[in-house]
Amino acid sequence: MKNALLVILAVGIFDAGLFAQLPDFAAPENMNACAEGDQAVVGGHWEAARDLYKTCIASEPPRFEILSNLGLAYTRLGLMQEAIDSYQKALVLSSGNPKVEFNLAVSFVRAGNYAAAVEHLSRLHKTEPGEMRVTELLAFSYYRLGRYSLAAREAERVYKAHPEDAGNALILGSAYTRLGLYDKALPVITLALKSAGSAEGHLIMGETLLGLRLYHPAIDELTQAAALQPSMPGLHSALGVGKVGLGDSVGAMAEFEAALNADPNDYQANYYMGRLKRLDGDVPSARKFLEKAEQLSPGTPDVVFENAAIAMAAHDYLKAEALLNKVLQQQPDHSEAHFLLAEAYLKQGHRQEAQHEREIFEKLRKEQQDKTSKTGKRRSSQK
Repeated sequence: MKNALLVILAVGIFDAGLFAQLPDFAAPENMNACAEGDQAVVGGHWEAARDLYKTCIASEPPRFEILSNLGLAYTRLGLMQEAIDSYQKALVLSSGNPKVEFNLAVSFVRAGNYAAAVEHLSRLHKTEPGEMRVTELLAFSYYRLGRYSLAAREAERVYKAHPEDAGNALILGSAYTRLGLYDKALPVITLALKSAGSAEGHLIMGETLLGLRLYHPAIDELTQAAALQPSMPGLHSALGVGKVGLGDSVGAMAEFEAALNADPNDYQANYYMGRLKRLDGDVPSARKFLEKAEQLSPGTPDVVFENAAIAMAAHDYLKAEALLNKVLQQQPDHSEAHFLLAEAYLKQGHRQEAQHEREIFEKLRKEQQDKTSKTGKRRSSQK
């Protein structure tokens, strides 16, 4: 489900792991601004630390420790660009310092510059292969870049070493969900929610259950997410999908409209509004939403399928056939496409081809019913 989630996971966890560069000697009674800044860091007095370190730097040539600690103070104050600048200056004086590299990566993550974070974390990964905080932050950064396979690979490494890590379990389960690996995602996200029932966790669990077509428990999870954080991005869109699955098209439209009011570029909401308008027979409105969805995610099989359905309704069976074959090239198990292609063949008098497509549809439908039933029973046993 594209663009359905902004996981704010545990940057706080990574913040807690930020490194200060403190001297290993006791400061004298008549401390200068540099030493006073170190003491302010120890006490968590970040504004004082910032001001003292700036005085220190103005009075003597800066050391990498001072620049690094100034970056830490800026990070704690939420001044990410200033933190990044300070850490980068520290690295000029102490190239490749792993503590500074890690702190810099955290600042890039908090600033939303995940590509830069990946660059630094990848270097750290090679020099500090056993440092799980680096691996977990790398997984998080890959996830935010939409590189879900890489995110899953890194998160799996952390999960193997620390299966109890709820933050990482949420990253791993989220990556699995984005990859459509719902069966793998379910137990991992269940673990994460048992440890920390965050709004993001309930949203991801809800989306995973939607992928498994377990609509009632999905709505339960999404309702819990709404109770914790009603304005969370992706929530209305996910609730809309759940209501579509339960046959509540009116309620679904209301959710998708709310999603589009918050974000007109929500692919999922545009796609489903197009689908629901098409099913209601409002083809002009359907085309408007589907065209927007196509702009946001060109060539997506679901949008191509909807255009095929519109072509079928217009009796343009050749166009529908071409579009449906395009869908099946990308998603051979798209059961609706097989069903509609059977109809397109039948309308053109190709009975043998129509029968073949209908048989595939029936086979896929039975497999999906069996899978949904087994997953529902397994989920019930895990509660």
